[in-house]
Amino acid sequence: MSIEKKAESAAQRAEFSERVDRQAERLKQRESDMLNSARDAVHSGSKHAESALHHATDATASAAKSASRKASELGDRSQEQWDKGRDYAEESLDQVFDYVRGNPGKSLAMAVAGGWLLGSILRHRR
Repeated sequence: MSIEKKAESAAQRAEFSERVDRQAERLKQRESDMLNSARDAVHSGSKHAESALHHATDATASAAKSASRKASELGDRSQEQWDKGRDYAEESLDQVFDYVRGNPGKSLAMAVAGGWLLGSILRHRR
């Protein structure tokens, strides 16, 4: 093989080697770009998920506070009604005692009549 052909062959090998190196650099750059893009997408997705989780947590906390407030209001109203009922019962009982003290004869007659009526009803049921 002649010197010219050897030189030409060496030049072709060098050119081929340079093309392979350039192509390898381009592939490395593409791979790096793809990895960066994937990393950015994952980061963006995690930020979105974190934001959605915070929003859901805030909504749940708000609903819990609202439910607690309503339960407290219902408890207060129930206590008020209980107190009113107890006061009404005490007043009614006081009125009965006052009537019995003021009318002992009538009270005794009504108690006897009520007992007789209740006894008659219960006796006929058997």
